[in-house]
Amino acid sequence: MTNSEHIQDEELELNALGGLTEEEAAGLASHLASCGECAIKLAQSRGSAALLSFAAKQEQPAGTIKSELVARLRANREREEHYAWPLPANHQEDKKPKVVAEPAEAKPSSWWNWVVVPAAIALALVSLGLSWQNRRVSLALEKQRQATQALLHDREETEKLVGILAAADTVTVKLAPVGETVGSGVVKYNGRMGMVVYSAQLPEAPAGKSYQMWLAPATGAAINAGVMEKGSHWIGAVWLVQLPANTEAKAFAVTVEPAGGAPQPTGPKVLVGAT
Repeated sequence: MTNSEHIQDEELELNALGGLTEEEAAGLASHLASCGECAIKLAQSRGSAALLSFAAKQEQPAGTIKSELVARLRANREREEHYAWPLPANHQEDKKPKVVAEPAEAKPSSWWNWVVVPAAIALALVSLGLSWQNRRVSLALEKQRQATQALLHDREETEKLVGILAAADTVTVKLAPVGETVGSGVVKYNGRMGMVVYSAQLPEAPAGKSYQMWLAPATGAAINAGVMEKGSHWIGAVWLVQLPANTEAKAFAVTVEPAGGAPQPTGPKVLVGAT
């Protein structure tokens, strides 16, 4: 058989089941050493045989099978000696039953290893594939959950924004630049709801600095109304911040603070507007 020729599927199946002679099996092994396609087919045949062996119903042998087999072997041995010719010299004298050694347990044939090993590899590959698939599904579900939460958050913020803009008691405050600052801003404030919405047009903040909005109440210290950076309070081009409800505001101001903001205003004002 040349390398260009392929072994018939029937021969591969017989080999997988241990049905070839030693000479035929040797010729098959020689061909498989240089033919990858036939080697793959043989592995598939062995895997199929393994699955069939696992699917077959396993019968538990009777507890007396060993003693019955030994008794049958002993009877056959005695019958052969009785009819043997010429008769042995001590045939008449030896009347004692001969003890026949119990046959050694048969070792599992080598073909069984060729069945179990491919089956175990196939099962391992299936388990690995299922594990990888479950990981992909879990990651996809987690991404979907995060996207859903983001959509719900945006919806809630949008509803708040619409509610403030539609409320009759919402006041509008225009922010004007201070000194040489170039910019402007608008604040929508509802004291009853404790919500402030604002937007501003300003140049990029200096390195290591941030713009921060403040509410100046009628009494007491300034109230932080958020750092003007993209984050949880940022919706498109505006910021929506929750403040203490029923706070009377007399003015709003934007200052330059360290990056991330400060608990109280420390930097220069760039925008200011009175209510």
